[in-house]
Amino acid sequence: MMIDCHTHWHPEWSGADSRDPSLWLEVLDRHGITHAAVLPTRGMMDDTLLIQDNNDIASAADRSDGRMLPFCTVNLTQGKKAIDELERCLDVLKVRGIKFHPWMQGVSINHPLMNEVCARAASADVPILFHDGTPPMSLPSQVGLLARRHPKTTLVLGHCGLLEFWQEALMVLNGCPNVWGCLCSPHPGALRQIFQNGPQDRLCFGSDFGFGKADLLAYRLGLLRTALPDAGVQDRILNHNPRRLFRIDTETPAPAQK
Repeated sequence: MMIDCHTHWHPEWSGADSRDPSLWLEVLDRHGITHAAVLPTRGMMDDTLLIQDNNDIASAADRSDGRMLPFCTVNLTQGKKAIDELERCLDVLKVRGIKFHPWMQGVSINHPLMNEVCARAASADVPILFHDGTPPMSLPSQVGLLARRHPKTTLVLGHCGLLEFWQEALMVLNGCPNVWGCLCSPHPGALRQIFQNGPQDRLCFGSDFGFGKADLLAYRLGLLRTALPDAGVQDRILNHNPRRLFRIDTETPAPAQK
């Protein structure tokens, strides 16, 4: 089993049917990826498309034989409307996580309603994944402060600080036992340092695949395998850790290789 914990959904992958995951899943098959956390794209860029994006991701996931793990997003500037949409996504769409991109969405991690979101995520036992590594609104330390206030909520650093803030991400990972790190975008040297000096049982792999037609899976897997060539280490990051994060049944069959 191999799990990508950071992908995106966009209608360009589905042709005429905005909810057909066939072409999208073919890319995963090419690299042996059995499951993927699927994050919103259009809904983070345009609030008017937010509900439709949440619906499309959930519907595509319903047609993926359990391989796509749907996430939702909301914009907290919408107040009660945002909380109502979150409740709908958790209760009706049965999403497996929540995604925020504070820099893109223009919403501070310290927005007052974030406390309510964290409490709801904890009660539903789903993680919240944050874009991180982009100042001034999306720094690992800001996620760490939120994690300290909500120790029962699982938070994920979606990029482990990107290229410039990976050391800050490492400090947060070591200081907050409820924070996970998605190894999506740091350079190979940083990947090695994060694994060697961080919480090895709370690290997972992410590709950022799905924004466009580029095959980021090949690139990100190549970086991971270059930085951490040990097969046992890769299995921990690609399989065992994310399976615990998402509570994936170990008996789920792998897709046929093409």
